[in-house]
Order: sequence, then structure tokens, then C-alpha cells
Amino acid sequence: MDTARSWWAHRAAQAGLSGPFTDLEAALPDVGRVPMEVTGGATQFAFDAAAFAVGEAYVDGLDATSRLAHGRHYTPASLAELLWSEIHRISRNPGGPVVDPACGCGALLIPGLRRFVADAPDPQFALQSAHGRFAGVDLDPAAVWLGNLVLAAELLPLWAAVPPRRRRPLPALVRHGDGLAPFEDKPGVVVLNPPYGRVRLSNEERSRWARSLYGHANRYAMFLQAAIEAVGPGGVVGAVVPTSFLGGAYFQRLRTFLAEEAPLRRLVFVDQRSGVYAGNPLQETCLAVFVKGGASGPVACSRAVVNGDSAHHRIGLATLAVGADTAKPWLLPRRAADVALVRGAAALVHRLSDYGWRARTGPLVWNRHRHQISATDAGDATPILWAGDFAEGGVRRHSSRDAQRFIRLRPGQEFLRLAESAVMVQRTTAPEQHRRLVVATLDEATLAAWGGAVVVENHVNVLRCSDPASRLPPALLAALLATSTIDRLYRCLTGSVAVSAYELEALPMPAPEVIERWAQLGAGDLEGAVAALYDHAPPP
Repeated sequence: MDTARSWWAHRAAQAGLSGPFTDLEAALPDVGRVPMEVTGGATQFAFDAAAFAVGEAYVDGLDATSRLAHGRHYTPASLAELLWSEIHRISRNPGGPVVDPACGCGALLIPGLRRFVADAPDPQFALQSAHGRFAGVDLDPAAVWLGNLVLAAELLPLWAAVPPRRRRPLPALVRHGDGLAPFEDKPGVVVLNPPYGRVRLSNEERSRWARSLYGHANRYAMFLQAAIEAVGPGGVVGAVVPTSFLGGAYFQRLRTFLAEEAPLRRLVFVDQRSGVYAGNPLQETCLAVFVKGGASGPVACSRAVVNGDSAHHRIGLATLAVGADTAKPWLLPRRAADVALVRGAAALVHRLSDYGWRARTGPLVWNRHRHQISATDAGDATPILWAGDFAEGGVRRHSSRDAQRFIRLRPGQEFLRLAESAVMVQRTTAPEQHRRLVVATLDEATLAAWGGAVVVENHVNVLRCSDPASRLPPALLAALLATSTIDRLYRCLTGSVAVSAYELEALPMPAPEVIERWAQLGAGDLEGAVAALYDHAPPP
């Protein structure tokens, strides 16, 4: 408590206040008892710390297990200010209050509140109306208490401009509660950096969020749905969220819901996430701005570096699919050089399934069968193909997996065996990895060298063809996926560092006559031919 009191007194003095008006309890008598997490010293910040540093100090002080379990993280100043910059490009004068349904310590409300304070012509009226213009909700009582402290401090210049005899206690803008519950008033703007991660739901809860759920439920998808349902027509939702909603099977209903209810208008991909969030989560991050009831149109894409110089670079405009295709992964450029690539790919209507190909995750989850796995064959085992067995477009046994090379299948497990040629793609990659698509061909000769059959583990995608007369043979498919152009294209329709079978099947493919021409080309000529088709589309 002494830390908070000292911080408040310093901020009040900076605003020109003195005497009893520098006392925290006198200024904020309605914020309630100080939570133990604050009084117990878990939150330590300097008396002259910036507003955003208060929330950062609180999250940094939490136990890592608690952060993970509740999805708690903070929003750095650079992201909060950039999100508001993107919102202002859509609407500078919202028709309703600004609400953050997962506000934590209030970081995302600070830029909007600062503009409100700077533009206020009448300090006393602005103080009276602040409670109706800004609101935050959070389930963490300690974060709520600190959020009220931080946001009230932003109002101190207005408070100082009011004559002492007319000063009233400052309003509490943040309350303890469930941000997924409906709001009493229709917000004009919802800003949020919601918790993320899978969560188990009851049947009743799944019914409530059915429009955005498919398979596993993710917290942030539910918050996006709730935010868009909350704003009135023309309202804006600005969110700091993982990029995973842009692709992947689990977010297909969410994409359709967003396209129908609040089309995406602006998207900023965030580079260099290290140090941005407490705990450095692995999710790629973006800032997304949606407009409720707006017409679908071009999406303005850009990239931002939020560490260091906080540079912001424009990528360009992209048009998303409409109608039934909104559920499919959204094809959006990640770099300025990708704009033509995305435009060219969007004109292609064929997919792998049109050539008889299907992509599936390798069926072996090794720890479920650990007692069947060994280092030796003994004549009745099948070799396991691991993700580490890929090398220069082919398959070879890597010594690091020799201790877990064979599995003895039991009756009923024959479905695990692969006894035909296939194309393999690694599932797990890293953001900084040079290639996202790491491809290898399991041809008949290689398969025979492995004993005629393998069991593929689940960190590998297996692409198999059901059409013996397919115009896209395995060798050509592998060569096509290995081109730099298709690797870039895949990055433009995925929001995850994992390579999924679902997104591989969504890759736009050329027409059959083009495939037939490419089948006659060498590797070097194929790279150029693919680039010429995808990367040099005429302007719309």
C-alpha cells in the first residue's frame, strides 16, 4: 500500500495538487479495500513509474502458474497506443462509451482517456462524464484496484483545474466482474487484450458461444464474439489477439461470424514479441480492428516492431473472400512484397483435393504407445518416421531417434501403418525459421528401404493421393511445396507457427493444364514458373 500511496502522491504533485488532494484514500474513497496482492508487496514499482509500468510490475510479480492458468498478461504502451491509432483511422468520435472487458490494470484505456482529458473544454463536466465514457471489467480484484489507481491518475490534470472547494472524489472506472457478461449500454468502442488458451465449457456454455466455436474453445474467441455482440451498429472493436484466428480449423466459425457481423478493416502484424508480454508467450500477435455491421471491403495490413524503435510499416490492401468461403483461412499479405502474391493466389480456384490429395496429421502420438516402442525390430515391428528424419527433401533415419525407432503394433492398430508413397511436411516450426514448409518425399524406393511400411508420428503431416491418375504426382507436389513462392503463400494464410493439414488443403493450386506444363520442368525452371503465376498477377 505504501508503494501505491507514494506513487499517487507523486502523480498528484506533478499535476499541481497539494495538501489533502495528494492523499490516495481521499481522492479514491470508493475503490474498496486494497487487495492482499498489493498490500503484501507482490506489486513493487517506483514512485515515479509511468502508468503502464504499474500493470507490468503487477503481472511480472505474479506466479508463472497463475499467469498461465488465468491467461493474465499486460499490454505494453507501444501496443496500446498503436491500437488506438488504428481505431482512430476508423472512428475518432465513438457514439457510445469505450469499454475494455478484460482490462487488467487498464492499459488499453489509457490512450483513449488521455485524448479525452486533452480535448476536454470543461474540466468539471469532463470529470462528471468520465464514468459514462470509459469502463473496464476484470475478474482479478487486484488488477481492478490498480486499474482504478492508474486511470484516476490520468484524470488528475482535470481535477487540478477544478477549484478546490468544488472538487469531488475521482470516479472508479474499473469494476470487478465477468467481461463476457452483457453490458448495460451499447459501447461505441470495445478495446481488449483478452486472455487466451483452451478452456473446457459446459454444454450450455458451448451453446452460448456456438457462433464462434468449432472443436476446442479458446478464451479469446469467446471475448471477440462478446465484444462484437456488445457494440452497436457502426461500433468498433479493436483487439490485441493471437494471429491464430486467421487460419486453422478451430477458428472457422469465428471467421464466418466476424465476416458476417463485423468485417475486419485493419490488421497490424506484430514483430519481435520478445519482452512484449510477461512470460514471452509463443503466440504470434496482431492488432485487429473490426466494424460492427460494416460492409466488407479491403483490409489495410501493416507490420509493427514494438521493441526498440516501435517502427510501423505499411504492407498494403487485401480483399477477403465473401460468402461460404469466409470460413476458410484468410489470405492476407505479411509483407509488402506479398500483396501481388495474395492477389494472384486469390484468383485460383483449385485446391489439393481437386487432384485427389488429402492431408492428415501423422497418427502416432508416441507417449500413448510408449510401451510398444523400442530400439530394435525383432522381426515383428514397424519403423517409426519422426519429424527429425527429414533431410534435403528426402527421408533418412536420424540417429537421435534410434532409441525409439520401432513400434510393435497390436491387433486393431493397423491403421497406423503407411504402406504407400506420400509427401511429408513437418508440423512444428519456429517464427524465425527460414522455411515454414519443410517437405520430404516418401517414394516407393525409400519406403522399400524402410521395410515397406512406416508409422508416422504426429509432428508430421502426411499428404496422400487417392487418384492413381492424378495430374499432380508426388514428386511434383513435393517440388511445388518446396518452392519459395508457395512457402511465402502458406505464411499468408496461416496464423500459427504450426503447419496444419487443414491449411495445407486450403492452399490455392493452379489449373490442371498449368500443372501438366509444370510436370515437364526441371527444379530451377519450376521455381520461376511458380513465381510468374502467383507473384505477377495483374492489378484489380
